[in-house]
Amino acid sequence: MSLENMGLAVLVELVESALDGIAVLSPDSEHFQHVNQAGCHILGRDLDELRALPATDFPLPMVGAEPGVMAVVTLGDREIEYMPAVVRTPPRPVRIVRFRDVTDARRQERRLKAFSRTSASIAFAESLTTGLDCLARDVRHASGMEACTFLIMDEQGELRQVGTSGDYPGTPDYVDRLKACRKLGAPLLSSEVFETGKPVVVEGWRELTLADERFTPLHEISRRQSWHTIAVLPLIVRGTTVGVFNGFYLKGSQPSDSDLAFLSAIADQAAVAVDNARMLVQLEAKAALDERHRLARDLHDSVSQALFSMTLRSRAVQMLAEQASPPMPEVTAGLAELRDLVQGALAEMRALIFQLRPEALHEEGLVSAVRRHAAAIEARHHLPVVVEGPQHPLPLLQEQETDLFRMVSEAMINAVKHAEAQQLEVHIRCEGTDGRDLLIEVRDDGQGFTPDTPHPGHLGLVSMTERITRLGGTFTVVSSPGRPTTVRAAIPGVLRSPDDGMKEGTAP
Repeated sequence: MSLENMGLAVLVELVESALDGIAVLSPDSEHFQHVNQAGCHILGRDLDELRALPATDFPLPMVGAEPGVMAVVTLGDREIEYMPAVVRTPPRPVRIVRFRDVTDARRQERRLKAFSRTSASIAFAESLTTGLDCLARDVRHASGMEACTFLIMDEQGELRQVGTSGDYPGTPDYVDRLKACRKLGAPLLSSEVFETGKPVVVEGWRELTLADERFTPLHEISRRQSWHTIAVLPLIVRGTTVGVFNGFYLKGSQPSDSDLAFLSAIADQAAVAVDNARMLVQLEAKAALDERHRLARDLHDSVSQALFSMTLRSRAVQMLAEQASPPMPEVTAGLAELRDLVQGALAEMRALIFQLRPEALHEEGLVSAVRRHAAAIEARHHLPVVVEGPQHPLPLLQEQETDLFRMVSEAMINAVKHAEAQQLEVHIRCEGTDGRDLLIEVRDDGQGFTPDTPHPGHLGLVSMTERITRLGGTFTVVSSPGRPTTVRAAIPGVLRSPDDGMKEGTAP
């Protein structure tokens, strides 16, 4: 039996049972004359409602559309693929449109593309932050979330934001706000996920945090946003959680199981990237450390030994000159000066070797290292240096001790070279109610200078400022022409306690 002989009833049954939406439009394409059940479901209205509404309320552009050509439009948070057609029937042609919901299919396609780009974007990125920024952008586009960010815990135990996309939480002080929430005792999702290694999804999280005073530091930026749901996933590599991924969704678009599976795969890729970046830093640091050790050994075996030998020989010649007849006071004085210079050079060389081996600084402690450097200055320049500080080693990270030691040594050398000082003082104190703040002052009784005026002899001020700023502190210089100078570095919270880190929480 031919299709023509099947009758209208069969044709109607075919249209109604179709999985795609099928709509019959009025001759002017302004109204729906009929929409099958699948079409009503896709458009979210029943047939009577659709007939009463203008077809133009729905983005299925029939007027001017080329029949037989597939196109895609957005309907709310969904994507609709449609194809118009014209059926030539008497007395006039009938306009129809076939359409279907391709949201999931196209989202899956974007996921696959994003996942395929992940390895390349991370492998060829200039830095971990750049790579994870690209990854966050691709993930946000593929998943339809409002914003997302990667948070990692660096090797110093500090929280860092290393990749973000969207308006929230892409603010420069986001991590600082999280830390402030932590201090207020806020219940922190990232902390929970970091400790358990399990993903968490909470609907209405934005509203919950806005109603909680413990999240006050985040209220200002949260009020400007419209996200509703948060998804937090762990970044796990080799059984260790190295960070978390936060995804923010609008109301009504919370992640599905397939979304979470995709995000979990992305989180795994990001975790590998974090681990690789850390291993690269460790390899580079090891190479630099090996080179410093080699240089320190060479200096000790050659230059230091030669200087020590010169000290002994100059002393021996000085003793011979003192016993000579007739006496040679000029020669004796010159040899004594030469011996002092050699001893000063030897002390400076030992201090240089000390700087080349930061692990030795860490073993001995900051205050002890400053005292050693002060002894070198006294021997070389005959300038009394008083060092006051705790006798016990300060609880600092090795990198922090290196920056602080170099800041102090630069300040001391500046005073020696330019201040014409008669005495130098270094004060190192633990302050604050919990004893975790560190204050370092280097004072001299020299001629002083104007700190705000560019001075070619004090270019070290820039590097000293950068070192202290990097540690989260403030660097100030109090001086004026003809007056003593005080170089001050104040670093709050730099002295660590055993419970520092993610265990105190991180925040959403």
